[in-house]
Amino acid sequence: MKWAWSIVWCCVLLGGCERSPHAGYKQVDRGVHIRLLALGDGDERAVDGDSIHLDIRIATWGEAPGSTFSTQRWYAAEDVRQGAFIQVLQRLREGDSLSLITPAARIPWPALAPGIHAVPDDTTDMVVEVAMRAIRTPAMIRASAERLRTASPETFEQRLIEEWITRSGEPWERWGTSSLHHIITGVPSDTARVRLGDPVVVEWTGARLEDGVTIDDTDRNGEPFSFRFGDPDQVIEGIETAVMLLREGQEGRFIIPSTMAFGARGIDGLLEPHTPVIYTVRLLRVERST
Repeated sequence: MKWAWSIVWCCVLLGGCERSPHAGYKQVDRGVHIRLLALGDGDERAVDGDSIHLDIRIATWGEAPGSTFSTQRWYAAEDVRQGAFIQVLQRLREGDSLSLITPAARIPWPALAPGIHAVPDDTTDMVVEVAMRAIRTPAMIRASAERLRTASPETFEQRLIEEWITRSGEPWERWGTSSLHHIITGVPSDTARVRLGDPVVVEWTGARLEDGVTIDDTDRNGEPFSFRFGDPDQVIEGIETAVMLLREGQEGRFIIPSTMAFGARGIDGLLEPHTPVIYTVRLLRVERST
């Protein structure tokens, strides 16, 4: 019966199309032409919220496949559902592949190839070969993440931090070889670094990195927190590192791995073990020791 389904799916794939000046292709939108390459075994198309693994090769018309851009990677379906790729995602199921001829302007370059420098002129005809290797629904992604969290919490945490930083698109700076990352803002009122033994006054708000739920906030106590820098068991290691990196009057955002936060214990009812957090820390005042 698979051959019969393949015939039906070919009709669906190319249905509602117009004649194309390109042999073997059908015009599906203004300047967009599609040709089916192969059928897979998938039954569902990707919807927003899904992650999709695409094999993409892009070339200027007449050039070698993939000579302009080539990749195999995971994308969020909603990120690439733009321009000519609206037509692509309307047609591809898991295992399917097709060839697309479209002006360069109809290709969602920022989504497909962030940071690409040599984008062809808008009117240049491009040949795009796309294969839908896999589709993962949000439920599948959550189940996979939980399996990884249980089997290898350190790997899960590192992957979570890396993916979060990539999605944020912000200029996070890594602290040494650790997994702590930071962005520091504000003009310092004192450019000298905090020294061991200096009394400091700080404010902070801490949240789960995964969903932004607040887990820690000095405002709950009605006043900033004061401690002597370097004294043990005053604050988590990540906040101590934040204070070391800040100058008086500055504020920073810090992605803190569990090894520098709440470790394998977490916080009962608030934070699972081996979970990274994100803190906003403000260094309000430093009382210099003599």
